[in-house]
Amino acid sequence: MMKKRGASKCIGLVDADLLDNGTRHPNLVLLTLAGYFRDHGIPYELIIDNEVNLECYQRVYLSRVFAFTKLPKFVTDFQTKHPKTWRNKLQMGGTGFYATEEDREKFDEMRRKDMVQLAMDPFLPGFSMAHQMPDYNIYIPYIEREIEKKVNIESAKLKRKNGIAPTAQEIDAIALKCRKKYKDYLDYSIGFLTRGCIRQCSFCVNKGERSILPYSNLNDFVDDSRPFIYLWDDNFLCYKNWKVLLQQLIDKGKPFQFRQGLDERVLDDERVEMLCRAPYHGDFIFAFDQWKDRELIKRKLKIWKRHCPTKTTKFYLFCGYELVADDDEKLFTDVYYLFCRIQILMSFGCLSYVMRHADYTNHRLGNIYTQVARWCNQPQFYKKMSFEEFVFRNQSYQEEHSASTKICKTLATYQDFKKTFADKWKLIEPLFKMKYESTINPSNWKE
Repeated sequence: MMKKRGASKCIGLVDADLLDNGTRHPNLVLLTLAGYFRDHGIPYELIIDNEVNLECYQRVYLSRVFAFTKLPKFVTDFQTKHPKTWRNKLQMGGTGFYATEEDREKFDEMRRKDMVQLAMDPFLPGFSMAHQMPDYNIYIPYIEREIEKKVNIESAKLKRKNGIAPTAQEIDAIALKCRKKYKDYLDYSIGFLTRGCIRQCSFCVNKGERSILPYSNLNDFVDDSRPFIYLWDDNFLCYKNWKVLLQQLIDKGKPFQFRQGLDERVLDDERVEMLCRAPYHGDFIFAFDQWKDRELIKRKLKIWKRHCPTKTTKFYLFCGYELVADDDEKLFTDVYYLFCRIQILMSFGCLSYVMRHADYTNHRLGNIYTQVARWCNQPQFYKKMSFEEFVFRNQSYQEEHSASTKICKTLATYQDFKKTFADKWKLIEPLFKMKYESTINPSNWKE
């Protein structure tokens, strides 16, 4: 049973990413723990404030997905106050505690312990991450609070603008728009049908995995009251029984999406035909992480586009990995081949989505990745203007909407990059100028 915030002696659940940076997705571990406590009649709540006293909780579970997320101050204060005993009450886990660990043996050991620690917790007899139905409602108090804040702010703006209080219809419209921000929390059942991968990419948390194994069943995590399904499988299409599971998804009838992306390198006619007739939700997402895969990516894209010429298709583009402070050559090469990958995807009419490794911040020119992502990851920019045009539009916008005469950060970053690599500018400038509309080439896939 969920309790009111601050209830005494219940279980506290902490989404560290939510409290520090905010996050688009609910935390699946916490959803599943909440489902266990619900089913066993144990009081619990999601802690949504940064000012809480952990003393009032019987036990606290904290999950962190991202390594850059800071632990809440109430957690670090509790650890300082109870340096020898805090582990008796507070249990922490998640990829955010080891994802950036460079020592391979240490990484493998930390991941192994993290993956089994809840199953070994004496407070959770019989708990199964794979087969426990989540409690999808634990974020509702947080969402309601955030929507109320937004409605109050926007209502005040309208009142100042119009001189009168907003109508009920205007308030409802504001709340509906805000609700869409939290659709991943409100509209989706979330889970894994499989776990593991065969690729062993050095930058991935699955780098120690060598196989793909079955995990949950659909009825373990699909809430019939929710209209959509998110799958977070690591590499679904490489699983030996992918066809059986994909048919189960199709038979379920709910629109679904593989949010982690699918492995485009194994596409064939059978896989593509099944995916294209499935009730798929949103963009099909694949990955083009390494330039060395370009010929394979193009061959598979021909198959994909032949069967699904009108399906919106997006590729994650990994970049910024293993950058160091003074290696200008590595940065230029990485940015250059990032744009070469974008060029191939544009030619096949595909969207691109830049995924930056945290290492990009090591280099003094690392902000170039931020600016490329701001352009590339927003289809309204990616489809209508070149990266160079996007840069100068940012400057024009600043001049038109502020009194500042300074060069905007986007243009300053662009100019620093150009100055640093003046001797290589002729090589990369055409890529900065390329536009989707003139690069797309249907003859790539039409026979």
